[in-house]
Amino acid sequence: MEQTSQTVTEWPRWLNLKNSSKYAGCSPNTFKRHLVKAGRVKAHVTGYGVLYDRDEIIKVIKGWH
Repeated sequence: MEQTSQTVTEWPRWLNLKNSSKYAGCSPNTFKRHLVKAGRVKAHVTGYGVLYDRDEIIKVIKGWH
């Protein structure tokens, strides 16, 4: 039996904590500690929960490298 991995090719603009950390390539705790609590990425509280802007994450990641 062949195993296949499903990859997400296009990410939505607004991501929850789990998907945001996966997009940034770190754990959810690291994402919250180094990006959200440090003020680099703003958490937006909506009716769907706390969401993070993909474009803000991109800016922070590019600024690190």
